Amino acid sequence: MGTKSAVHKKRPKAASSGLADALFAKVQQRVLAVLFGDPGRSFFAKEIIGLARSGSGAVQRELARLEASGLVTAARVGKQKHYQANARSPVFEELRSLALKTFALADVLRAALAPVSSGIRAAFVYGSIAKGEDTAASDIDLMIVADSLTYADLFTVLEEASARLGRKVA
Repeated sequence: MGTKSAVHKKRPKAASSGLADALFAKVQQRVLAVLFGDPGRSFFAKEIIGLARSGSGAVQRELARLEASGLVTAARVGKQKHYQANARSPVFEELRSLALKTFALADVLRAALAPVSSGIRAAFVYGSIAKGEDTAASDIDLMIVADSLTYADLFTVLEEASARLGRKVA
């Protein structure tokens, strides 16, 4: 009878955690981004599931938690529920601000670039945010590929986005 030797496997390195990941689970981020990214609109659960690109069970559980906490309101329309960010929640403004500054920033950037979008061939975020390694002090590194837009054109449209996000867009 031989002796068994323990085989020690190397543990995989923990993935870098960005600001949003430190505060919220992935499904929470996606659901909150949908609801607090456009708080004036209500969404069917099925619509949120699609927009959040997450499983129906996980999204349904998150919606139930948000509704029970009062962060989200739900109204029946026929056999379905419409969910909407609760603007009367005591933490609405803070949560909306957090959502915009972390995981809903793509929507803010997309809206800011809309007036000049016909001149943009490609746009993407890179750097610490793209890697999920951003901190509260991180700026937003944005690469824009365009033939005819000037830096002044982009600076003008991105100035409001910087103010909304509370971060410099560079």
